[in-house]
Amino acid sequence: MVAENRYQENLQSDTGKRFDSAKYPLGEISSNPIRSSRLSLSAKEQQSSSTASYESRSIDDLTTQFSQTRIGTRRSNEHHGYPSVTDFDQADAIRHVIEEVLAQDLKAARDEKLQPNHPCFQFARRFAKKWDISDEAVQSNIELACGYLKFPVILLLNPAPKHEDLPFDQMVKNCKTLKWIEDVLREIGLELADVVILDACTLLGNNKIDELARVGRKEEAISEAYDVTQKMLQMLKPNIILACQCSTTFPKWDTGGHVVARELCSSMQRAKNKEVRKVTINDHIINVVQAYHPSSFLRLKSGGINRRHHDPSGELLKGLFDRVYLPCAVWKSQQSIA
Repeated sequence: MVAENRYQENLQSDTGKRFDSAKYPLGEISSNPIRSSRLSLSAKEQQSSSTASYESRSIDDLTTQFSQTRIGTRRSNEHHGYPSVTDFDQADAIRHVIEEVLAQDLKAARDEKLQPNHPCFQFARRFAKKWDISDEAVQSNIELACGYLKFPVILLLNPAPKHEDLPFDQMVKNCKTLKWIEDVLREIGLELADVVILDACTLLGNNKIDELARVGRKEEAISEAYDVTQKMLQMLKPNIILACQCSTTFPKWDTGGHVVARELCSSMQRAKNKEVRKVTINDHIINVVQAYHPSSFLRLKSGGINRRHHDPSGELLKGLFDRVYLPCAVWKSQQSIA
């Protein structure tokens, strides 16, 4: 019911504009085992005349509607180290992913969640044993990852400081990032348990990283943590990732250009521009929607200062979550009715 109400709100606020998305030129920017390219569109606006009722809309219609929801920000002149993107309406790249990829995933989706006994978790368990990481941390890591397999994956950075050894419910309660994500998903009509949530640098909290740095093993451990994430993605083969971390290309997290650190890192600017990157892992294409970590604005609310922050209220990030996960909430609602 929540998802249906949010759908009606989006319907009322829609601009009524649609785009010709027949051509999506891609430009390669890296090589195997992980290749990536920027999804870039050139399109002319057309008027939408769809007035069909909610009850008669298919998943295709719903995802089309949600994909047209606009986020009221403007492109800035910040430059970064990736090839420039051809000018296009900023809503188009995400719209394409929602309409062409997510819609198909939801059509094919069954009531199937990732389970704790899935073989993909063997890598995390082996990693934890080698690096003396607690069973509580491993269990919380696995529970956080057990969502619907066809929903977009949320990718964060690493476990929050001092929270990694807590029981799962207590960890979520104490972690501002996870609590914010939980609240946003609930407003849409989902729960944390519905979405696969992974860390790029899995199982390594800041305290553990500092401990390893003191004995000269930080880079080795971080690189192996990225390996775990890469192996999990190779097994799970998600079609969409919401990249909510912008740090793994920074010196602290860069261990020689690991593909996970390099290709699955977003930026505030790319999130603001509503960009999507196509990343190929072992011949499987992942659409990486550019977002950023909620802690970047949650720190501001706790008294932090960042006058250059593009989204101090978090509304841009919340809008990205709405666009990506509202179709999932509608799908879940339909499953409960069926």
